[in-house]
Amino acid sequence: MYQRNIKSLYVLILFILLGWKLDFHSHASGIWELNAASLAVPGSKPDLPVQGPVWEPSPKSELNVGMQPIAPKRIMYQVNEGETLEHIAQQFGNSVETLAMENQLEPSQLLIVGQQLHIPSAEAVIPLPDDQPKVISQVMNSTLTAYTAGVESTGKSEGHPEYGITFSGSKAEEGRTIAVDPAVIPIGTEVFIDGVGIRTAEDTGSAVRGARIDVYMNDLGEAVNFGVKRNVKVYVLSASR
Repeated sequence: MYQRNIKSLYVLILFILLGWKLDFHSHASGIWELNAASLAVPGSKPDLPVQGPVWEPSPKSELNVGMQPIAPKRIMYQVNEGETLEHIAQQFGNSVETLAMENQLEPSQLLIVGQQLHIPSAEAVIPLPDDQPKVISQVMNSTLTAYTAGVESTGKSEGHPEYGITFSGSKAEEGRTIAVDPAVIPIGTEVFIDGVGIRTAEDTGSAVRGARIDVYMNDLGEAVNFGVKRNVKVYVLSASR
């Protein structure tokens, strides 16, 4: 045992003089032994044994080197019959020159029905959700009122089999349902109402004609307090191509 310890001491001194890196491991016997696998010669890159848990990146922690963040979808406007750049620019508060430059057009250029134009800064003015269609097919100034499913609005009481049922057949829901003139806004169409948000045309009404829109509410008091709001900007949406 004594001779073995002397030999180990000689080896230790030799390694120190040579500048090698040593890792010692203590064993239950109390005898210090060299772990040959852990010896690192300067300038070399040995495969060291793993002495702890290995961290592996999960899909969420991986770095996407060189990848750029995905830009939000741009809001487009679909040209209708008879519309000009000047008319469209006025609806969105842009200049004709800005709209033309954004879409690489001449200010006096004739537009084609169904042509889609990018509206500068529309993303900030019209905060549509990411999963929402980003094509506007019509812009109008509407008069807004509110209604409920009750007798005062529909003539039906809660016991009526059609109470709360809209023209489309769905049950009216606050935050989604509006009544429209189908000749202006087709049933099933989604619209963005300035100051109100996204709504779906699901119902009709005898007093709802032209650009007027009735916003559905559950509470009669809230509907009365809503009052009449005039010249409200409404953006009629269509599915993007």
